[in-house]
Parts: sequence; C-alpha cells; structure tokens
Amino acid sequence: MHNEIFYTKKDIKEFKIALLSDIHYYPNYNLNIFKSIIKQLKKNKPNYITIIGDILDNSKTTDLTNLKEFLITISKIAPIIAITGNHDEKVGAMHNWSYYKNLELIKLLNSIPNIHFLQDKTYTINNITFYGFNPSFEYYEREYESYQSFCEEIKKTNSKLTDSNYNILLFHSPINIYTYLKNNPNHNLNKSDLILSGHMHNGCLPFIIAHPLNKIFHTSRGLISPNRNLFPKYAQGRIYERDGYVYEGITKLSHSTKLFHYFDFLFRKRVEFITIKPLKKH
Repeated sequence: MHNEIFYTKKDIKEFKIALLSDIHYYPNYNLNIFKSIIKQLKKNKPNYITIIGDILDNSKTTDLTNLKEFLITISKIAPIIAITGNHDEKVGAMHNWSYYKNLELIKLLNSIPNIHFLQDKTYTINNITFYGFNPSFEYYEREYESYQSFCEEIKKTNSKLTDSNYNILLFHSPINIYTYLKNNPNHNLNKSDLILSGHMHNGCLPFIIAHPLNKIFHTSRGLISPNRNLFPKYAQGRIYERDGYVYEGITKLSHSTKLFHYFDFLFRKRVEFITIKPLKKH
C-alpha cells in the first residue's frame, strides 16, 4: 500500500478511506484472503470502507455464508459504502456471459446495519457525501464500455450533489467517467471532489511496474483493459488530471479466468488507504 493523500478546501475533518474492490468471491474462496483484509483494516483504522464492485465472481453464487461473515466483521470496524460491479450481474464464462441478477447479494448488502448499498443513491455523513452508480450488463457485455453507451447510461443517474459537502463518487469502471465529466461541465456529477474505481486490475501491469510509472510520469495508463482495449488511459493508481484513484483490486486473476486463476496467489492482497486532508487556513 502507498497511502495516497488528497487535499480539499472544504470544511471537513481529516478522514481515511479503505478501498476494496474486485473480491470476486466464489465457492471454495480462499478465506485467508478475508483474514488478511480484516487484519489490514484493523491495523490502519479507516473511518470508512468502500467496496467498489465485483463482490462476486459469478452472479449465480448461492452460498454467501462466508462472505456474509466477512462483511459483518468489517462493518464493525467502520461504515461500509458499497456498489456492485459487472461480475455481480453476470453468469457464465469469459466471452460467453449472460445476465443474472443475484437478489440474495442485494438482500445481504441491504440487511447488514452498517453497510450502505448505493445504486444511484447518496449517503451523507459528517459533510461527506458518497454517491454510487454501476452501469448495466448491456453496457459492459454488449457495448463493451463504449463512450456512447456510457452517455446513455449516465442519463439514468439522479445524483444530487451539493457544493458544500465533500463528494466522493464510486464508479466500478473508470473507463468513461473522466471523459464524460470533462465533456459535460454542467452535469451534477461534476461537483465530485474524488472519484474511486476498481475493475481495471492495474491494466494487467504488475504493481511493481505500474506504481513507479504512475508516480514518476503521472500516468495511469495500463497495458490492456477488461474490454480488451490496449493501453487504457485510466487503468491504475492516482488520476492526476482530476482527483481520482483506480484501485488494483483484491483479486487480479479471477476464478472465471480458469487456469490463469491458479497464478493469482502470486499477487499480494493489498487494501489501499486514502487520506483526505483539509488545507490549512492561514
């Protein structure tokens, strides 16, 4: 972890966010991963925990017992703000996915007291507003995250951000949100102060390569995106053109990648922490 710091002129107290995404839970999930996450969260003591989609690897996963125990445990560390991702609404295998909405997952997220599940909703606490949105199955799997389809999806949003609060957007995929906000300066989502995403798995670049590139050259480019575009612009680390962060994910090679999944043990299961600090007034 490298603990990024973002600054704001808004009237808030300093706070810390834990970033989780791309858990890709499935039957026989390695529970040592959950133990590691819990240990990191307890050590770093975030004020809020964000889960930025792809909780499940396959949306037809029915036995959520271990996932439920994990979510209950971390919800006692800090409030959880969660959205779903593309894997949470699809079933099948690579290049052959079908839509399936797991109502048990939605029920679970809505049933644990300290979890705030956002789908085109806001949650406000201590002058901080979280807003979460995840596009449709068609956007991910039929339109391959095209910019035009994103523009259609964003019309469905009903965000009500205000200038007075510190606004944090949770978008599972970062591929189009930055371009859209730049092209649509009057959209309400432009009141965001920070954008958090996952989905990109570091653009398939190892952390040891991606992180130095990001810090030295202020670039977030990766090698390839989940929609199979080469050298995606918003793939990893800090976004410098507008305050944002693309988290590498807990799972780099999901169970749905079949044989590749067995190499996922090579990657550290790292929780990322971001601190937001108010600028000192002179």
